[in-house]
Amino acid sequence: MEIGNEVAAMQMMNGNEAIARGAFEAGVKVAAGFPGTPSTEVMDYTHQRYADIYCEWATNEKVAVEVAIGASFAGYRSLALMKTVGLHVAADALGGAAGSQINGGLVLVVSDDVGRLAGDDYNDCRHYGNMFNIPVLEPSDSQDAKDLMVKAFEISEEYSTPVIFKTTSVTCKTTSPVLIDEDYTYEAKFRDKYPVTFSKVIMTTIMMKAKGSEHPKLTKCFNDFVANMKRLAGDSNDFDLNKLELNSKKIGVITAGTPYYYVKEVLPEASVLKLGLVMPLPEKKIRELAEHVEELYVIEDGHDVLEKNIKDLGIPVTGKELFPKFPEMTRFTPDIIEEKLVPDAPKRTPQEGVPFRLPVSCAGCSHLFIAQLLRKHKIKAAADVTCGLIGCFPHMEAYSLQKCMGSSIALTHGYNIAKDNKENFVAMIGDGGFWATGINGLMNLIFNNSQSTVIIVDNSCLAMTGGQNVASSEFGFNYKPENKLDIAKVCEAIGVKDIVTVDPQEIDKLEDAILNAVNAKTNSVVIVKKPCVTKFKLAKDTPSYIDQDLCTKCRKCIDVGCLAIESKIKDGSVEIVINEDICTGCRLCSTACHFEAIKS
Repeated sequence: MEIGNEVAAMQMMNGNEAIARGAFEAGVKVAAGFPGTPSTEVMDYTHQRYADIYCEWATNEKVAVEVAIGASFAGYRSLALMKTVGLHVAADALGGAAGSQINGGLVLVVSDDVGRLAGDDYNDCRHYGNMFNIPVLEPSDSQDAKDLMVKAFEISEEYSTPVIFKTTSVTCKTTSPVLIDEDYTYEAKFRDKYPVTFSKVIMTTIMMKAKGSEHPKLTKCFNDFVANMKRLAGDSNDFDLNKLELNSKKIGVITAGTPYYYVKEVLPEASVLKLGLVMPLPEKKIRELAEHVEELYVIEDGHDVLEKNIKDLGIPVTGKELFPKFPEMTRFTPDIIEEKLVPDAPKRTPQEGVPFRLPVSCAGCSHLFIAQLLRKHKIKAAADVTCGLIGCFPHMEAYSLQKCMGSSIALTHGYNIAKDNKENFVAMIGDGGFWATGINGLMNLIFNNSQSTVIIVDNSCLAMTGGQNVASSEFGFNYKPENKLDIAKVCEAIGVKDIVTVDPQEIDKLEDAILNAVNAKTNSVVIVKKPCVTKFKLAKDTPSYIDQDLCTKCRKCIDVGCLAIESKIKDGSVEIVINEDICTGCRLCSTACHFEAIKS
């Protein structure tokens, strides 16, 4: 297929692939991010397919955004990648960039976890658009994802603003056709407009007419971000990415993202405004649609952000009163729309009998050993947002406190000082959480002379998000052996008094290390070092099995939380078995059995 002088071809891409392609066509030079489902693969595809773009997994999302800001100031287009809970971490950096002068375009690709049964369903990154007064774009499919990425960078530079590029778990993972120019030649876009750029403290000082704010040394740094957003709002009425389809006068729908296609499927005759730029809103187009129809609805995944912003314009619209939000619903499906707006449609019933299962650790995982020992000795502990989080669930109950990523060390310090260091509350954290923000908690713990124990699980990668590198990994996009950081050396350098490194499968040594650390009258770190069994495909030992004649069905082995231990119905009765295809032969389960029924 030829379009002008371009040779175009149709390719099937999921949203993450298309975003990477869009970054390539936009001339991005630097991409930095932190892994988080469902957007992790954007960086993987960018690194694998587009070697001209520098890629890095930063230590956390705030750092990733600051790297991108620095590259933008250098004049090159840059992107930062994260999921919405990561944007909470990066909000400080984004707030500093919002309202400032932009040289190279600056785009944050942020993924909302809508609709997943185990995820951060109630977060919505569009709130940051409102809070920081910056634009938000949202694609509906993979073609949109590619095209809007290019548009996002153009908007960033034209209106001197960072841009949030909102995706969801559906758009990231859904595959659809994308038209691309096969002969496209990469060119890193360069724009060097502003010699200085500062946070909007200076801008707001001038806007508030503080005494002396008219000084030319201040006014030369001024960026009227409010005027820029007003100009963008006006211009957005002419943007092709905001598509108004006037059809039936009975029903009108304002929508964005994947719900657009659900609306078109269920309400083919409806008038529809498909928003690609969801913030700021194209007021003229919304009013045109509102005047055209009898009933106006807003159908949006996540929170009622569009609905509130439309109502702020004085335009009546029906949204969450018809389509309740969290916890009733976080994302749309065609049948949800059909049930409410097509009264004569046949009722659909969900499939019944689908079993529910809590997350389970991989067989042989280091976290299983730690959880087992903490339970055995009734040691209270805080968990982090790592694979160890699974130990918080009811089938394991190894931890009594867990919050955001990197927090367990500071949580533990706070608990212990409140209890006058009498309970020996323990922190567990993975290497990813440690490098992300946990190291700050450890420095604070040391500085404030806390007598706390920290267990750091060093499995050499960010295991839960797919095995991406961390600062102490021996691999990565930009890995050099001489630059690898060492957890034990860093702990020693910041003043940890007692440091022990142990292999979790040497369970007696691990038990001694944890008990000695807990009983020590000083701060201590136990580094549990073993590569992730899944990422690195470790060699398996002889699998264990259960002697059914000795098994009492006490289920103590199931409480270990290992994926290889299964409860099955055989001949009408329950039987506990070990799946030899999954078992790594680590022997942890045998330590939980009081009847010596587990053998190798």
